Amino acid sequence: MAWRRLPKPNIQARGALVLLVLVVCVPVTRGRAFEWYSARVSTAYLDPQTNLTVRSVSESGRFGEHSPKEGAQGLVGVPRAPDLHSEGCAPDTRFHVPASGGQSAAPWVALVARGGCTFKDKVLVAARRNASAVVIYNEERFGNQTAPMSHAGTGNIVVIMISYPKGREILDLVQKGIPVKMAIGIGTRHVQEFISGQSVVFVAIAFITMMIISLAWLIFYYIQRFLYTGSQFGNQTHRKETKKVISQLLLHTVKRGEKGIDVDAENCAVCIENFKAKDVVRILPCKHIFHRTCIDPWLLDHRTCPMCKLDVIKALGYWGEHEDEQEMPTPESTLGSVSATNLSVALPDEDRSDGSNLPSSSTDESVTQCNVSFKDSAGENTALLVV
Repeated sequence: MAWRRLPKPNIQARGALVLLVLVVCVPVTRGRAFEWYSARVSTAYLDPQTNLTVRSVSESGRFGEHSPKEGAQGLVGVPRAPDLHSEGCAPDTRFHVPASGGQSAAPWVALVARGGCTFKDKVLVAARRNASAVVIYNEERFGNQTAPMSHAGTGNIVVIMISYPKGREILDLVQKGIPVKMAIGIGTRHVQEFISGQSVVFVAIAFITMMIISLAWLIFYYIQRFLYTGSQFGNQTHRKETKKVISQLLLHTVKRGEKGIDVDAENCAVCIENFKAKDVVRILPCKHIFHRTCIDPWLLDHRTCPMCKLDVIKALGYWGEHEDEQEMPTPESTLGSVSATNLSVALPDEDRSDGSNLPSSSTDESVTQCNVSFKDSAGENTALLVV
C-alpha cells in the first residue's frame, strides 16, 4: 500500500469551522442589553427624643421595569395594623399616614413588603388609594440587595424597590407614629448584557464539541503520520534490496547491424521507442529486452515484466517480503540462472568482430557452451557473452 504525505492540520481553522456549523445548525438564544435605573432615596423625620431633624440620602433604590423614571415625594404610609402582614395585597387594604389624617389630598408614598402577591397587585392597591409612589422593600433573606420588578399595566405611578434594612427602618418609624417624608429621585443608569442560561449551555456544548473533534483529528493525524513514517522506512529498505537484485540482470549495449535485434523495428515496451545503436538494454529472464533506464524504475515498483507479467524477482530465485522464511540465494547461482538466456551479445569494444549473434527466437533451445565474463560498472554487472 502506498502512503501519501498528509498535510499538517490547521486546528484553529477546523475549530472555527465546527463552531460555525454549530451556530448555523442550532437555534441560538440571543442575549439582549438589560437597562435599569437606580433610585436616590431621601428621608427626613423629627426625632422626638432630641427634637432634631434626621436626614438620610442614599442611592439605595431601584426603579421598576415599567415605572416612569421620574421623581416623587410625600409622607410615607404603611398598611394599617389590623391588616395581615405589611404586604398590601388585599384589595381593601387601608394605609396609615402619620400626621396626615389618613387619606388626604397631600401626596403620600406607600411602603409595602415584598411577597404575598405580584408586584402589579401591590401597585394597583396603593394606586387606588391615591398614592403618588409605591416603595417595596425586599425580603429579609436578600439583605441589602434589590431585585428587578415587572409590573406592566400599572400606569404612570412611580415604583421603586429598596433593601430590607432600609424598609424596616422606615416601617418602624411610621408604626411608632413618627411622620417620615420621603423624596425619590433618579439615580444612575445601568446597562448590562443579559445572557440566558440557554445561551451559556449552547456555548459550552459548542466549545466541548470543538475540542473533542480537534483532539480526535490530532490523534488520527499522528497515527497516520506514524504509519506513514514506518511504511516509508520499510519501503526504502525493500527498494534497496530490490535494486540489488535487479542489478544482477544482464546488460547489453546495442550495436547496429547485429543479428537478433533490428534497431529500426524492435522497440522498448515501456517507452515505446525503437532501440538505437549504443543503447544500453536490460535482458530479463523471460528474454524480453528493454531500455535499462526504462525497465529499472518499473521493476522497482512492479517487479514484473511489462509484457508477460513474469515476476522477475522470483524468477531470479529471490522471494518477496511476505516469504521471509526463504533464504536468498548467492549471486553466483542467480547469475547462472540468467546466463541461460540463449543470447549471443556483441562486445562493446570496436576492435572486436561484428559477427556475434543475438539469441534465437525459440525459447526451447538451450545454449550448451558459452563463456561468460562480467564487468562491474557503477555497481551493476554487465554480462558479455561470447559464443
